[in-house]
Amino acid sequence: MTLTESENYLKLGAQLTDTHESIWQRLGACGTWWTGADRVAAMAEVRSALQCNLCDKRSEALSPMMVTGEHDSISNLSPEAIDLVHRLTTDPGRLSKEWALGIIESIGEEAYVELATLVCVQYVIDSFARSLDLPLRELPAPGTGQPSRVRPEGVGDVGAWVSQTVDKTLANVSRAGSLVPETESLWREVVQAHYSRGPQFAELVWDRELSRPQVELLASTVSALNECFY
Repeated sequence: MTLTESENYLKLGAQLTDTHESIWQRLGACGTWWTGADRVAAMAEVRSALQCNLCDKRSEALSPMMVTGEHDSISNLSPEAIDLVHRLTTDPGRLSKEWALGIIESIGEEAYVELATLVCVQYVIDSFARSLDLPLRELPAPGTGQPSRVRPEGVGDVGAWVSQTVDKTLANVSRAGSLVPETESLWREVVQAHYSRGPQFAELVWDRELSRPQVELLASTVSALNECFY
């Protein structure tokens, strides 16, 4: 590796670290449907889920619904919110529409989407640190203020589990969180930072250390291992 290549890698690493830190702090801000304190509590539950006895038993069962009990929770979030966080963290490949509708009936579909999006963003950042044997970030300080609870315009039933934007120009993976656009924007930001590092990917312009096919292969393999729906 030449000095210039090494300098580029260091620069890219610094940029990614800065992006992670910026997103991380905004995860703790007051959301559209959850307070800052609620969101930070959910982030703590994400990490707690990895040591949850109930989650361990369910992951070993033929079906998670065969195992009943209470999660090893560390917050005052509702049991439904805790179940959403824990199951999305530890067993996302076996979520069912029936289960989701039960959670949505309890906390509301907007709150469901915001919490689910937050968990996904945190999981990316935490997994990145674990894969490089880096210390996990301290949880952010909870933001102040009260949720606006404003439902965006231009959303509706598109045949998914939750309402989404009816704008079909967006990729479905982006539409999934469009019911809460302020939090969904954090997801898109972390995707851009990891996947494309700018608009070149969408524009099919490629001048990177890895070839476009190599990046696609890595992304699709990791997605398959993580049982990603898309």
